[in-house]
Amino acid sequence: MRLMPGSTGGRNSTGCGSRERARVAPLLAALTLSLLALAAVGLAGSAPATSASNPKAPAPTPATTPPPEPTEAPSPTATPFTQGRHLYDYGTVLSARSAAAAEALAAHIEASGGGRVVIYTAPQSGDVPRTLATDWAVDGLLLTAQGSSGEMKLGTTLKGKLTSNQQKFLNQYSSPGPETTESWLVSTLARIDALLSGTHVFDGAGALDATGKQQAETAAKELGNQIGGAVYIDIAIGGDDPSTTGFFNGAAMTSNLGKSLVIALAVSGTQVGGYIYADSDLWDTYQTNSPWSADSIDSQQAANGDVQAAILADIKAVQKPALIFGGAIPVIIFVVVVVIFSITAPFLWGPWLIGKLAGATGPIKGGLPGDAIIQSITDTGVTVTMPSVGPDAPDYKLGLQVTPSFGSSAPYHVDTKVLVPRIYIPMIVPGAQIGVLIDPQDPMKVSVDFSRIGGSGAAADSPADGVQVPMGGPGGFGMSFDASGHPTGDVSALVGAVRSGALPTIKGSAAQLLATGTHGTAVITTCMPMGKTVREINPAAEASHLNDPMWLFTVEVSLAGQNPFPAVFGHRVPVDKVSAIAPGVKLAVAVDESNKNQDVAIDWDKSPLAS
Repeated sequence: MRLMPGSTGGRNSTGCGSRERARVAPLLAALTLSLLALAAVGLAGSAPATSASNPKAPAPTPATTPPPEPTEAPSPTATPFTQGRHLYDYGTVLSARSAAAAEALAAHIEASGGGRVVIYTAPQSGDVPRTLATDWAVDGLLLTAQGSSGEMKLGTTLKGKLTSNQQKFLNQYSSPGPETTESWLVSTLARIDALLSGTHVFDGAGALDATGKQQAETAAKELGNQIGGAVYIDIAIGGDDPSTTGFFNGAAMTSNLGKSLVIALAVSGTQVGGYIYADSDLWDTYQTNSPWSADSIDSQQAANGDVQAAILADIKAVQKPALIFGGAIPVIIFVVVVVIFSITAPFLWGPWLIGKLAGATGPIKGGLPGDAIIQSITDTGVTVTMPSVGPDAPDYKLGLQVTPSFGSSAPYHVDTKVLVPRIYIPMIVPGAQIGVLIDPQDPMKVSVDFSRIGGSGAAADSPADGVQVPMGGPGGFGMSFDASGHPTGDVSALVGAVRSGALPTIKGSAAQLLATGTHGTAVITTCMPMGKTVREINPAAEASHLNDPMWLFTVEVSLAGQNPFPAVFGHRVPVDKVSAIAPGVKLAVAVDESNKNQDVAIDWDKSPLAS
């Protein structure tokens, strides 16, 4: 027996007996331990039987554990689940670069507490197991795809990390839609990763390195602080036309991201295109500079092939408008002077002074008619509000190729500034045709005639009578049309109605009107997006229509046996038809003849019609 330090083994008168007990004690201890071990083994072996024979016995409390690890693959997967692997690209949808980005993003989402993430693609439709989410315990995010179709499923763990608005935002993109499947997969991962991280840059294209991404994040936050709303930057893999990808990707973002502005960019190789969408409260809080043309960038080559530099330059070109004189006090004085002039002489001095200061060319008295093609557009950063152009009309510098309608003059180039009513902004694009008035004393002086935008309108001095369409009810407004079916008059009321949501839309179901109305055709005279989707106006609409944007149309309707007549209405535009909508496009429609100037339904299955 080992003695503890400081103890003694002293002898006494019965020392011999003590030594005997010292020998016996270890033997007894060993025997006792052996019996206890045998008893423990017996109890352990009988425990399951005891539990089974007494189902009412309380079960032990389990410890917190991660999701169960699947051991077999549900048919028809090629391989079982592998811990630490997120991408199962059996459909070879992703490039090597996108596959690496998807793995990294999925791992980061899991590390952020978003739950298990799996991306699974199959070569053919039907090759994705129906029970994959359950069998592989995907409690975070499951992205599946076959060919050009795909589906996103949010698990309970990831939902617990996202707000309801963020979930609605993600559900807007629950399938590829106009995006390529590769772009949709990686962009979905990038958007979720950014939302979990509280950042504002969704780099699904992997176009930015760490430094570039930080610069973009800083620019987004600074612009957001300046305009009073959140700014998000979405960078996606583009298809054949990156600007189209940017247009569709940004279309539904602001509706569920609150008071926000979205700079939606897309990259194809070394080409970059984009589009800007803003909540209606932020429409007038920002301006764009080159390479933006108003709110869009047509697909263009990045200088020296440097895509990151091009993207950062595009982001920095979206800014808060600068003060006209660089100081608050001079601006206040300027505004006071303009207001005084506008009040004391609204028929002359106020609008005249504003137009002169903006550099815009007013209507030329005695001007001769001509046609022009818009070759270039530059936003000066100035907006003007006055009766002749409505609220917040931007001052654009237009490069025009002018062709006089008189004499035999050849086309020539003119640069002129013009205040553009907001209703016409979507139609002011390079290549668009527009009417002009030419100064007979100086052909280089021209003014734009918006009544002839698109080249299909009548001349400004057309003697024919116009048409007035009354819009009754709360928030209603009147809309005047000239003899050619183009809107004239109270543009400010029209823009105000679009912003407030009071714009009339077809009553009841478009499908019902198409079934019961009088069928005919209509030619678009003007069109513009309302900044709303079907979901925001009618959440109970058909599910496949909820993400479609709402547009304002003015059209000239033709019905058999009747003279053409104008109509104005709001209507959904299928996402895949947006790029085909422009002035002069012919549509198949149905009309409620009891209210034919407002109740018009577009048959998108047949539209647009060949001219």
